[in-house]
Amino acid sequence: MKQNQHQILFAFIIFVFGIFHCGSGVELTELPIGGNIEAKDKSGINVNLKSFPEPVLLVFFGYTYCPDFCPNTLAKIKAATEGFTELEKKQFRVVFVSIDPERDSTETTTKYVQFYIQNAVGYSFDMATTNQIVKQYAAYVEKTKDGLSFDHSTYLYVLDSNRKTRKLIKSTDEKEVISKTIRALSGDSVQSK
Repeated sequence: MKQNQHQILFAFIIFVFGIFHCGSGVELTELPIGGNIEAKDKSGINVNLKSFPEPVLLVFFGYTYCPDFCPNTLAKIKAATEGFTELEKKQFRVVFVSIDPERDSTETTTKYVQFYIQNAVGYSFDMATTNQIVKQYAAYVEKTKDGLSFDHSTYLYVLDSNRKTRKLIKSTDEKEVISKTIRALSGDSVQSK
């Protein structure tokens, strides 16, 4: 898919998301992007998001050298879930996928994300696999002209127990949106098939 087509698809998905996002409650709908990731990371680990026991996954794309959005978003997730009970903390996991596999290893990425959230895992895939996953999630990633940083989308992709994407959370959303979404989806008995 060419860059323009990719951007048009993403804009359409955001438009649809905006329609369902309106309202006071937490809207959970099945979105046609994202989903399960099955791939081997750079350290040789076979990754399958369906293997995690948590009913809710928050998938986030970023990189460990990110100066602002990544640390801010991870800090917001931490703040949103600090008041969770021990049982509630077992209902979700953060999955951080590096968009900078040249500099990020899986070990470094996991340490980075666990600095903010203990129940988190980071992955670094080879470039071809990273590009495939970015397309699967309709995420935006572009290396800056200096080659040292990236412009990238900063959405949290909320996946249910079947690893269907049920919600996109914007980096500008209040932390309560994160906590309410995790609670609503972990207690959602009517999961997508």
